[in-house]
Amino acid sequence: MPEHVPFRIAPLAASAALLAGAATAQAEVSGNIGAVSQYIFRGGVEDSRTALQGGLDYGHDSGLYAGTWFSTLDYGAPNNNEVDLYGGYSGSAGGFDYDLGLLYFLYTGNGEDPAAGVEDSDANVPEAYVAGSYGPVGLSVNYALDDATWTNQGDVYVKLSFEQDLPQEFTFAADVGYYFYESDGEFITGGTEDGGFRDATVSLSHPLAATGADMSLNYTWGGSDRFDSSGDGYLDNHFWAGATWTF
Repeated sequence: MPEHVPFRIAPLAASAALLAGAATAQAEVSGNIGAVSQYIFRGGVEDSRTALQGGLDYGHDSGLYAGTWFSTLDYGAPNNNEVDLYGGYSGSAGGFDYDLGLLYFLYTGNGEDPAAGVEDSDANVPEAYVAGSYGPVGLSVNYALDDATWTNQGDVYVKLSFEQDLPQEFTFAADVGYYFYESDGEFITGGTEDGGFRDATVSLSHPLAATGADMSLNYTWGGSDRFDSSGDGYLDNHFWAGATWTF
């Protein structure tokens, strides 16, 4: 099972990480639906085909928010889907925006193998996260709260991001991710690396005429995992595109 994090479907979410569920100035319900040519997150290929994705968020004016997000997956088993549930608190102080909460990864049809003692639910896992941004620069930290088939309890993923508006309604975004690994867990043992560069992405997005959608062109550089393996079709470099409708 590769390592996951929700894409949040909006093209710039790759740089915003988990801030996409943050509450707005007034209580409201919002949603999004769209597609990406490949679903890539934390450098890994979750769906090499066109993936359908969408989400629904509720933000309260107190700063509390909750939401869910969905994506198709491509793991060679029927009914492959990712459903993320999250909630937390966001706010701002002196121009600094902050966000903290809990995220639960729920997977369906991901290759249950009773003979090997592996069930679909073994991929499900909660993470705690904290994120902050000041101006165009953001930083987020995710901490795995349990062992799963794709992560060990105590794994930490750190992402530094940058976003800048350009002329003619274009937006440029870039981010880089780094992993700190726990070597042994219930499902993963014998890791050789304490940490390492995981991924980097650059994106250029623009509204799609008068459709109400945003489209993006993106390029991701894949790093390596806890076993110092890179390439292998999972953590390769990838060009991909996305389109999102927000409502």
